[in-house]
Amino acid sequence: MLRYLLTPRWIAAHVAFILAIAFCIYAGWWQFGAYEDSHGRHADRDREPVLVQELIGPDEPIDAAADRAVRAEGRYMAELQHLVPGRIRDGVLGWYVLTPLRSDDGTVIPVVRGWVMEPETAQEPASTRVAITGHVLPPETPEHATVRSGQVLEPDELAYIAPARVAEATGLPAGETVRGYLLLNSQVPPAGDVEELDVDDVAPIRNVNPWQNFSYGAQWWVFAAAALVFWASAMRASIRSRRRATNEQDASVSEPGLPRVPS
Repeated sequence: MLRYLLTPRWIAAHVAFILAIAFCIYAGWWQFGAYEDSHGRHADRDREPVLVQELIGPDEPIDAAADRAVRAEGRYMAELQHLVPGRIRDGVLGWYVLTPLRSDDGTVIPVVRGWVMEPETAQEPASTRVAITGHVLPPETPEHATVRSGQVLEPDELAYIAPARVAEATGLPAGETVRGYLLLNSQVPPAGDVEELDVDDVAPIRNVNPWQNFSYGAQWWVFAAAALVFWASAMRASIRSRRRATNEQDASVSEPGLPRVPS
């Protein structure tokens, strides 16, 4: 009786309903995950700074350390300073100032010290020992580059901050360098040649309202339940209709036919 539910037409319907229900469940989980990711990243940025060496070593992925506040001590490698053009601060186009810092244990940390409106104002930092705090951010990708197509960069410029680009520009071996960069928050002694950058402006986190995401996630799961109910109802209605037709056919066969009245 139910074999017809395995016909090609019904199999296609089953697959469509299963995919729809799976998509709704996934979308609901994604909404909850979006909130958890946003909340977790904000919480990481608000933690007290720890030594960068406690979170990440040279040439290691920084996934677990991303967004964390860190501190480091060492000396800037002023001769390897580079500028990253096409970066906006408060609606004004300028340059990021990237200077590697060799920490006390020998690890090299690319540090975005700040922003300048004109490249000539970015001075080389003194070779004195400094103590810095900042946030660890992941390497940039080509999509972060804001230079024009075909634009020729100056020898002291980088299109975007990535391990391969930093290594090529500075000559630093990858085995000594952190595979991301540190966005400077404060420095002792302070440097006055650059303007500070806010981590939430450089790498913004989408603010997510937990109740909004909860409602969206619940809605997707309601859609999944509705699709399941509709699927079951469609099969039930089809079975009832088929049984009714079969019963009517059996009844017409079992009853004797009435004689026809000639006209």
